[in-house]
Amino acid sequence: MNETRLLRVAQEDADVIAVQAVEALARGELVILPTDTVYGLAACAHHQAAVRRLFEAKRRPYKRALPILLPGIEHLADVVAYVSPTALALAQAFWPGPLTLVLPRSQQVADWVTSGKDTVGVRVPDDPTALRILARSPFLVAVTSANLSDEPTPITGEACAADLAAPVALVIEDGPRPNRASTVVAVEGDTLRVLRHGPLSEKDLRAALR
Repeated sequence: MNETRLLRVAQEDADVIAVQAVEALARGELVILPTDTVYGLAACAHHQAAVRRLFEAKRRPYKRALPILLPGIEHLADVVAYVSPTALALAQAFWPGPLTLVLPRSQQVADWVTSGKDTVGVRVPDDPTALRILARSPFLVAVTSANLSDEPTPITGEACAADLAAPVALVIEDGPRPNRASTVVAVEGDTLRVLRHGPLSEKDLRAALR
């Protein structure tokens, strides 16, 4: 792999950043990008070798599924087989934002992304750079925190790249991130279950369903 390229959001044209990120992902390369919660490590979800490299770069156990980031709620049908009224209400209330919903996956999401599970985590991040990349991408993008598995996530893109176990093709640097991972909620019909606590409390979630 060629030397890691660095693009700074403050210094580059936003569309140039999005084009270069999507081109790198399409080639099966890994990209570090900013989100509203942490820096994310991204790979084309349809590229099995790229997804494997993502697992290896994080030293992430293969049994841990990867989430998919979307550019908007209207793209849920691309990854989810069924959206219950409860799931839709939560998405409408908190997207874009720090909420990951775990829902029944569609056939468009590969086993190597979900670790063979019949569900997939999905989120719409509240970050203009991430959203621009996702909107331009013609394929699904798997994104998880850009850190070694079970270790703290560095707050800058450059630090994340230095921390990983394998090189990435492109780092998109946009300054420090809040470094608080999203709230993860599994929705089964009208039942919700908090799998990981985060910025949104269970009280927040249930208030949106009244």
